[in-house]
This record gives sequence, structure tokens and C-alpha cells, in this order.
Amino acid sequence: MTAPLRVGLVGAGMVAAHHVAAWAACPSARLVGVADPDIARAHARAPDGARAFKSLAEMIAACEPDAVDIASPPPTHAALIAEAQAAGLHVLCQKPLAPDAKTARAIEAALRPASRVMLHENWRWRPPYQALKQALEAGLVPRPARVAFEVASAGLLPDAEGRLPALVRQPFMARLPRLLVFELMIHHLDVLRFLFGEIEILSARLARRCDAVAGEDRAEIALTAGGVAVTLAGDLARPGAPPLPRDRLWMDGTLRVDGWRLALPGAPTRSWEHVEGYQTSYDATIAHFVTALAQDLPFATTVADGRTLLELVDEVYRIAAWTGAR
Repeated sequence: MTAPLRVGLVGAGMVAAHHVAAWAACPSARLVGVADPDIARAHARAPDGARAFKSLAEMIAACEPDAVDIASPPPTHAALIAEAQAAGLHVLCQKPLAPDAKTARAIEAALRPASRVMLHENWRWRPPYQALKQALEAGLVPRPARVAFEVASAGLLPDAEGRLPALVRQPFMARLPRLLVFELMIHHLDVLRFLFGEIEILSARLARRCDAVAGEDRAEIALTAGGVAVTLAGDLARPGAPPLPRDRLWMDGTLRVDGWRLALPGAPTRSWEHVEGYQTSYDATIAHFVTALAQDLPFATTVADGRTLLELVDEVYRIAAWTGAR
């Protein structure tokens, strides 16, 4: 492996901007190329000094990267991981790992030992959750018996111009048959595993109220995480909520995380600005990937973690009772 690490980015959609910024903030890595079937999008995302390509194969041939950062849609991940590993490249792959657990298990079974693959699960790297994890491990906040965790937005309610902010930001969401749990709440399942331990899904209720989307826009899930009883709820059409999803996490009835604010016992409330905090989660994920490769350390989130999360997601959809339009 050369130094700095030479990286190619695959996928030039909305989140690619955060990947590009995170690579620019990593002094021990350099983004050398961006690949996307829409070459105009690849050119638009490619920073100075990086080249644009229509495919991963073209980028590998021209740039000889050490690693690939996959930020393309989940149905493309299996083929791209296999192609990158066949070329001997390390891989950072955006979540969800695959469209379902069956495909994730096939990816896991096909992994080659010559290169390493990390799941890009950035939500756990948000500053409030990293700080809460540290406080739990240090005993500064007691391990709870019960947790309530919710994510809510008004993204699927019309704004002043009659637009749906969530679909303006991410139009592909309208076509997803599995929307809220698969695309968004998979992050929250990972955060719960990160904070408290392994998860067992107990029950779930789903609903769809917005006719502009194919999948569910509300979910209520009962689960345990490391023995902690958890109620996990999501709503993409809540009146009065912000247009972007906002997390709130209660531990034994006390609000600990409120958006980008963290309240711990005996300490001043800490706050992070939204835009900066959101980018920090990408920066920290990518910095961890590079450090783990350089120092031969374990990844915080592996292909096995991605498979486990999709097994949990699949279980939610398998047992869910629908309380609204389907």
C-alpha cells in the first residue's frame, strides 16, 4: 500500500459530496478518481486532482488505487465489492450492505482474505453517540433498563411550495418498497447495537400515509439491545418536526440525545452544529478506515455487521403488522 492511501470513489449521488469532503480532510489519503455511470455527475463530484470515469474498471486501470469507497445504490454493492477485491483493493462500502440479508450473506461468503472490507455505517460516528458511548463505558452514565429512541421528520409533508422535502433531497426514496426501516432506521439499529449490545426484534408495526412513496413512512419496533428494553420509532410525516430527520433518545425516561445535543448527568449540555456534526460523522468513519488499514486494526463495522443489520431489518418486515395503507 502506498502512502498516502490512493482511493477511488464509486457513486456520485447526494452523499458523495460528504465522502469527497471527508477524503479531503484525511491527510493520509488522497482521492484520485470518481466513477459513476453518469459521467457528468462523476465530473461534478471529482475534486481538483481527481479524474472522472464511467466505471470502476476504467478507474482501476487508469488510477491504480489502493482502496475503493463505494457510495452507489445497494443493488450494485455485491458486484462492486467482488470487482474491487479481485483487483486486490480494500473496500469501504456505504450502508445498507445489500438489498436484503440473503444477498449480504452471499457477499460475506465471497469475501477474499487478500483485501479488507469495511461497512460505511456513519451514524454511530455522530459526535453525540460517540460521547454517549464513552460515558457509558466510563460509568459516567448508568446503563439503563429501558430506552426510547425515535427519529422524526416532516420530510413527507408538503412545504410552503407544496413540495415534499425528503423527495426533493433524495428522489429515489419514492420508489423504495422498503423505505423507513431499510433506508433510515437501519442506522438506529446499528446505534443501539453500538451503545448497548446485540438486538432481538420482538414486534413491529408499520404504516404508509403518504401516497407519494411506495414504502412505509411510520414504524414502531419493540426490541431488546444487550438485554435493555427498547422502543424504536420512526416517522417521516410528523407535523411540526424538522424537514430533516431528528433523533431523540431517552434512557430510563431522561432525554439524553436531542438532535445534536447531549445531556449527561453532572455535566453541561453539549451541542454540535448540524451541518458540521453531520460531516464529522463521515470524516470520522473515513479516518477510522484509513487508520485501521495503516495499523492493521479491526474495523468498527464489518461485512458481518452489515449482514446482521439486514437480518434485523428483514425480521422487522417479516413480522410487522401494518396499521395503515400498504
